[in-house]
Amino acid sequence: MNPEQNKHKKNSGIIQQHSKEQARPHKEKPASQLWASLYLPDLLLDTMQHDIETPIAVIERRNNRQQIRSCNHCASEAGLFKSMALNSAYAIVPALTVTEYDAAHEAVLLQQVGEWAMQFSSVVCLHPPNHVLIEIAGSKRLFESFEILATLIQQGLSTLGYNGLMGIAPTPLAANLLARANIRRGIVRTEKLPRVLKELSINYLELEPDTLEGLHRSGIRKIGNLLTVSPASLTRRFGPACVKHLDCLLGRHPDPRTPLRLTSFFERSLDLPLEVHDTSALQFATQRMISELAAFLVAHDNGLNKFTFTLRHEKHHDTPLQLRFLQATSQARHLHRVLSERLSQITLPAPVSGLHLLADEFSEIERDASDFFVKSRRQQNSFGEVIDKLCSRLGNDALYTLSTVDDHRPEKAWKKTQPGSQAESNADWPDRPLWLLEQPWAVTGSLSQRLCFEESDAERIETGWWDSTDVRRDYYLVRGDCGTRYWAYRQRGSNSGLFIHGIFS
Repeated sequence: MNPEQNKHKKNSGIIQQHSKEQARPHKEKPASQLWASLYLPDLLLDTMQHDIETPIAVIERRNNRQQIRSCNHCASEAGLFKSMALNSAYAIVPALTVTEYDAAHEAVLLQQVGEWAMQFSSVVCLHPPNHVLIEIAGSKRLFESFEILATLIQQGLSTLGYNGLMGIAPTPLAANLLARANIRRGIVRTEKLPRVLKELSINYLELEPDTLEGLHRSGIRKIGNLLTVSPASLTRRFGPACVKHLDCLLGRHPDPRTPLRLTSFFERSLDLPLEVHDTSALQFATQRMISELAAFLVAHDNGLNKFTFTLRHEKHHDTPLQLRFLQATSQARHLHRVLSERLSQITLPAPVSGLHLLADEFSEIERDASDFFVKSRRQQNSFGEVIDKLCSRLGNDALYTLSTVDDHRPEKAWKKTQPGSQAESNADWPDRPLWLLEQPWAVTGSLSQRLCFEESDAERIETGWWDSTDVRRDYYLVRGDCGTRYWAYRQRGSNSGLFIHGIFS
């Protein structure tokens, strides 16, 4: 075989090998973005007080008549349903509790759910009126898996009292569609979207009502049928918006979103559908507000030392409660326990018609990178929780600690402060006892014979002339015959003798 033939054979082998590599199926890569969509169809109804024995409905006005927009399980069991006339509903359930549909309030609630969801991801977007989008591709490493993350989100929604559905897909519109269709199977690859969506009804698409009606008249019932129609035909018949929607749905066209931004303070208000006469009936409402507060703190990576919780009354001035914590915390369990303890200790001056929570002072939570002292840190945290619980039960002024003050006079060199407060004095004090006597003891009789002075310099205190409590003393360290150390002084310019002012431990 000549060299040319040999060369041709080698090249042929390379081409054949390259063709085999091209024919070999490539492993599909996950999409760079992955969205979890929370579908919340009954936001207003979910925020109302949950009482299984009270029928509640949200009503709206359509075609000059009031009708039911949504109702709770108790009302449904009684025979009420969506679009039912309000007069007919009252005829069936005379004790029905109703509230008007408020689109502005619903938008505020959606914003609050979005802020709560920022504990799971830094990219959270709103898709009004009923969707919250969470970009979770970057959160997998933090939560170990998408399954764990999805479970935590669902559990958190349940704690807040929202009945929501969740869908996971590589595009925002596909995630919304899966959530509305209650498809619990998460899709992580864009290539699989057409195969999963083809059997779903076109009613799940976010198209204009006229477009959906035209598609139905054309005999198109499922998304798979719609995908077989050429883009040119769809554009000619229904306009470019329909084609763009399908392209964004399948990831063929960019679908940029504006993420939420964190606020610098946390404030929540909740109007109760019924007046509450006992604080024990506020557990569900307070748990929801505290859960949102804890999520806000996690998103900010901060803790708080205090917040204000206000009980609002219809015919009485509000009842504010100031809650303080020994250490900065972001734990919902601890925050709710302290609040519940405080509420159980108060007597309501009037029925409660609403709640308000404000937290605007935050601090960093101390963290140690080492796990060597985990046990000691847990003991310290549990001690702080005990102090917080005692303060909530007995009042903020029932417990106090001592801190030093920049004053040389011993009786004025300390003050009572809240537990956990930082000392204000930076003075370098000499050796002084912690136990000061309320009234100094005059050393008389045989006691003066049993005391001996230690070899140390006297501490001279001569101050206080500006506030009419002038002090002129020379302090000494003395020791008794039993070994007890005392802090004693003599008045300068006086023959009044020796006085014991403090005792060392």
